[in-house]
Amino acid sequence: MEQISDHNFRVALYCRVSTEEQREGQTIESQIRELEKFAGEKGWSIAGVYKDEGWSGGILARPELDRLRDDASKNLFDSVLINDVDRLARDVTHLGIIKRDFERQGKKVIFRKLPEANDPTHNLLVNILGSFAEFERELISDRTRRGKRYKVEVRKQYLGAIAPYGFRLVSGQHSASGLAELQIIPEEAATVRQMYSWVDKESLSARKIAERLNRLVILPRKSKVWQLSSVLKILRSEVYAGTWHYNKHQRQEAKKHRIPRIYRRFLKSSSRLRAKADWLPVRLADDLRIVTPTQWQRVQRQLNRNIAFSPRNSKHSYLLTSLVKCGACGAGYVGDPSHGRFAYRCLRRCGKFPSIKEDSLNASVWNALAEALQNPDIILTGAKLLEQKLFAHEQRNENEEDYSRGLEQIRREETRILEAYRLAILTPAQLAQELETLKKRRQLLKDAMTKAAPPSPFPIALLRGPVHEASRVMAQRLANMEFPARQNLVRTLFTKIIFEGSRVRLLGNLPVSRKKTDDDSVSGRIATTASWCGEGNLFPECGIDFILERPVIKPPVPRDALGRILPYNPQ
Repeated sequence: MEQISDHNFRVALYCRVSTEEQREGQTIESQIRELEKFAGEKGWSIAGVYKDEGWSGGILARPELDRLRDDASKNLFDSVLINDVDRLARDVTHLGIIKRDFERQGKKVIFRKLPEANDPTHNLLVNILGSFAEFERELISDRTRRGKRYKVEVRKQYLGAIAPYGFRLVSGQHSASGLAELQIIPEEAATVRQMYSWVDKESLSARKIAERLNRLVILPRKSKVWQLSSVLKILRSEVYAGTWHYNKHQRQEAKKHRIPRIYRRFLKSSSRLRAKADWLPVRLADDLRIVTPTQWQRVQRQLNRNIAFSPRNSKHSYLLTSLVKCGACGAGYVGDPSHGRFAYRCLRRCGKFPSIKEDSLNASVWNALAEALQNPDIILTGAKLLEQKLFAHEQRNENEEDYSRGLEQIRREETRILEAYRLAILTPAQLAQELETLKKRRQLLKDAMTKAAPPSPFPIALLRGPVHEASRVMAQRLANMEFPARQNLVRTLFTKIIFEGSRVRLLGNLPVSRKKTDDDSVSGRIATTASWCGEGNLFPECGIDFILERPVIKPPVPRDALGRILPYNPQ
């Protein structure tokens, strides 16, 4: 093909550099200088310069590329001059779309590093180079991913780009270890501890915490007010208990964007939570632990209770909201308005047990609670029954689940280690050491499964005093309790209510303390775990578990003087 060397020949310069290439020192100005020099040597005039800085070649919708294609339709230039094929696109399909679009409008695409030609061989060469560019993009992505996993799995290194609230990220240049690491910000850490304390001791919801922080003018890191999502992110993050997780989320394309935009630098702008077995935990240093793991677990349980017992969007308040479970399928028994005749029914509608009127089940549960508090020996008998009846089965299931979960985790780690060896990340000596460690862990799991500790004797004598004291204080308030107070007491004492048609099983936890406190007043809920647990508590969970079994009470049908059934009148 004859070389083009006309001063009236107008070329548009297109340059692109991605964010990863910018980190490696490549700049878009160097591309422009090379293209301007090349055009000058050919004697071509430059009609314009189009620069997509910080845009991936795997994205078709780029602002400057679209402007270049629009200007081509306006006949503002005769040809497009690009440094190399991978600057135009790193996707073969996108490369074909862009190239054919220019050729349809009579605009030639010239690559500086390729010989000028317009024959099938040249087109084949462009397609081959485009395939290599796409392969290189995938290769860079895979190397980045494997490099990060190696740093997490082998070096146990923190890789977060933005430090969570309460921490600052110190770069490797300014840290003693030479690696990026976290440091606690004392002022923000104090706020985090206060937030956890409010949930743990006062059972506040995340929304109430946000309101209290704003009222106290405690500002977040960037915004002027606290939002619910920011509070929940802090309360749900295990990094404050000393464990950071890598590979927790998977990037994906958003189905619907909150803010409509034509151009997005990242196609996968959304994320979803991976299965917990895929998370890679990294244990942080003890001095980076803001709250204890035990308190973190309590806060998670309380947040779940807050969600289950939230009164929002409920038109009728049920006494046993979120506590009743179906004795057949295990699903929750939910409220059923039934045209004003309120009842509880199985969420899955399994049909094993029928729905039950609200006042009938409420009366059965409340009478059992009142009887137990007025006669505390019933609770002690129920606690012993629970230990004898459920401990062996539940302990066996728990051990089997822990054993299966541990084996699955070891299997996954073994697969990742073998993959690292295959990719030459680990040496044979390191591989042997890692496999030996996994072998010992597997043997420890088997030993723990076969040598499960038997249940300790039930300390009936030690529990009698605390149980009688806690029951006495609560029983004094039963007669004068209004519905909200009754609801709070039921939620405090019972963890699960299993409905089995003609009978109901009540699983609960009575908060007790070894020492009697001077102030036995009740605020918020009637008896929270925090308010009944003093220093030197005898029991690790600040209470004893018990089980009660009672028949379901069927109240008489209300009738008038003539024997006609009266309309249903709830509470």
